[in-house]
Amino acid sequence: MARNRDLHPAEALLQLALDAVRRGNHRDGLQRCEEVLVLLPPGDDAGRALATRLLALNQWRLGKPEAAVHTSNRALALYRALGDAAGEGEALVSLCMAFVALGLYRDALDTAVRALAAARESGDRRIESWALNRIGVAYEALEDPELAARYLHEALALARSHGGEEEQFAAMCNLSSNALVAADCHLRAGNVDAARAASTAARSHATEALALARRSGNTHREVVALGNLAEALTHDDDIEAATALLTEYHQLAELHGYRPFELTARYDLACLLQRGGQHVEAVEKLVALLLALPAEGNTDMRRKVEHALYASNKALGRPAEALQHHEQHARLEREHLVQRADAQARVLLERLEYEKAKRELALARDDAQAQRARAIELEGEQHRLRAQAEAMARAALEDPLTGLHNRRIIEEMLPALLRAAGSAGTPLALVMLDVDHFKRINDEHGHAVGDRVLAALAQLLRQHTRSSDLLARVGGEEFLLVLPGATIEQGADKCELLREAVECHRWDDAKPGLALTISLGLAALRPDDDSGPLMARADAALYAAKRGGRNRVMAG
Repeated sequence: MARNRDLHPAEALLQLALDAVRRGNHRDGLQRCEEVLVLLPPGDDAGRALATRLLALNQWRLGKPEAAVHTSNRALALYRALGDAAGEGEALVSLCMAFVALGLYRDALDTAVRALAAARESGDRRIESWALNRIGVAYEALEDPELAARYLHEALALARSHGGEEEQFAAMCNLSSNALVAADCHLRAGNVDAARAASTAARSHATEALALARRSGNTHREVVALGNLAEALTHDDDIEAATALLTEYHQLAELHGYRPFELTARYDLACLLQRGGQHVEAVEKLVALLLALPAEGNTDMRRKVEHALYASNKALGRPAEALQHHEQHARLEREHLVQRADAQARVLLERLEYEKAKRELALARDDAQAQRARAIELEGEQHRLRAQAEAMARAALEDPLTGLHNRRIIEEMLPALLRAAGSAGTPLALVMLDVDHFKRINDEHGHAVGDRVLAALAQLLRQHTRSSDLLARVGGEEFLLVLPGATIEQGADKCELLREAVECHRWDDAKPGLALTISLGLAALRPDDDSGPLMARADAALYAAKRGGRNRVMAG
């Protein structure tokens, strides 16, 4: 920032904001940043960019990811106008984690890769370590713990080589979390030795992170590290040690006003009582926690508490209370899905506006900056990294013709959806649908017309399904649709809506005069179902619809 007397108050406040971030006092940091942005004169773009970036970081830390996306994009525009690659990299790092919090994992990965390119352009090893860390976090969210661990270890090595204490701490915490995910994956695969090794690694990383946090004097880090180590101990059923750490975690969070951490600690302590079979005590703590939650917001914590109360009351043989909490959990789960979908939609809309602003800023850049010595080399590296990330995401998740999920993502996600529904006691419906007489379309009009039909059908199905539904092409002209939260009756209504939409759609873009119908088979989740029987019932219902004359819905 410019050094003159008029800016001294803003400079002092900005220094206080930086100090607050280093201490982990994000509420104070957010307030200071907002005050700085009011005091700064219009011409101080460097100071404005820094204050805006710090504001985004504080917003994310305080559980406001949608606001953090908006603020990070403002910081990015300022840094790009300044030609500040280091600042751009830091803003992208914050933006990545906001995307993760919103469930936009592929956007998070793309943003982290862009952050890595910006960090390498600036030559800032600290930001490069953060970018590698965020790539690891994004891959963990995309359920690839092995690739996540590779990037997280690289981030940790880089942080250690240049002495970045905060970067080391973050890498160790994320390695601990990722190792627990890997341990669960190994257990599901029946590899007990690998699971045990991963669990040991999780505890080791979490222990090291806690020691580093305590040496730093940063209470926010210490609270995070206590929670991570308690999670690792709980995973290993070391209940006594986990309880001691969570108690300390709760006391420290309460002392320093870290309200979200305080509530999380109270919930985790109640869950430990559940694991020990102390359901009466767990219910007391959970009810007290529920009463302590604000009337508005905290939907995520509220739904977790309601589900825990359902589980404990069920274990205590209290069916009326268990049913009441189960119904509340189901309602909050629906609200959570709607709120998350709405937030994602708002962020995606803002992105369109942001990309327009980014193009305008790019046109305004000085030609000399565009010709910097390493620009071409770094741009090529950025494109290669982005192409690699996009290719991996497409290969893992997308059918190239329709852009829908493919069979592989069904194999990976359907068991998790069934487990979640079974654990929560919520309904789920699965639909198999097939284009009627599709072979005749290929034979009479050619495969190019058939491909256009499938692509148009995929788009039509997208328009009539929710963001929380899972839609995939599983082969040829066959599609699969998973409807979390839907009963058999609701699933039948959805199937009939899809059937009518396809029948009434004008298919002239694919072939003038073409008419198209689909047949649908529907099955509802039963207790102890896994993917095989559920899909088999839906498939049998589909063939019954075919035998019954096509262009109809059958339930199995």
